[in-house]
Amino acid sequence: MEERKLLVDLNGYTIMNNTKTYIISDGRQLLIEEDAGGFDLSLNPKLVNESTQRLHIETSKPVLINCILQKWGVKNKNGRIYPKDVLVKEVQNYIDNCINQNGGWGEADHPDSSVVSIKNIPHIIRKAWWGTGDKQNILYGELEIITSPGYMENGIVSMVGDGICELLKRGGRLGISSRGVGTLKKVGNENIVQNDFELICFDLVASPSTPGAYLFPSDLLGKNKSENKFFTVGENTTITGQPLNEQHDEVLKVLNRFLI
Repeated sequence: MEERKLLVDLNGYTIMNNTKTYIISDGRQLLIEEDAGGFDLSLNPKLVNESTQRLHIETSKPVLINCILQKWGVKNKNGRIYPKDVLVKEVQNYIDNCINQNGGWGEADHPDSSVVSIKNIPHIIRKAWWGTGDKQNILYGELEIITSPGYMENGIVSMVGDGICELLKRGGRLGISSRGVGTLKKVGNENIVQNDFELICFDLVASPSTPGAYLFPSDLLGKNKSENKFFTVGENTTITGQPLNEQHDEVLKVLNRFLI
């Protein structure tokens, strides 16, 4: 029987001691690791209060967050690499069959399961697109935080998404974890994800592990509205003319002054 693994990757920083191995019902191996993407404030200038530099929630509008979802060709701290052809193909499947069908749901934390639990859904992925130029290996996305009427109208936390908004409002940094099923091939000290990889979802986590994967509220950079444009697949993915990684660094310098 071909061995397949559930791969949970958090774009940011992998904690090796937290890696766990599970066997699911059909005999496949379930591998949980913190290694994929995250929110980036530089991608979300419109959502940040200028005076507090914290997330501002407008009750009359959907809470939309731009983020980094995944990267191909980058070795994460678990020694795992997603080749370009493997990840690009499966991301397109995910866009066609999940995002475009209003089914891009994800969970909080990184559950030990190959299915998405409805009771633990805080968000839905609305868009996904690849960067260009030297950022072409980065998968960007827009997600909507699912909030309750009680929270939006009265600040009452009753859903998972309500709690996520509260964390972000307080300057919390959240990461993105990709969850999927696939086979690994050992090459030296690296684990190469094979062509049978199937992407399940993108989860929200406290500490991501794919390099540079944190959530960024969609309103932080540029006072000129034209500078705050977000682009679709194939278009330029910079916001102010600076590379996104440079914008990210500048934003983090500001955030470090007030993060709890």
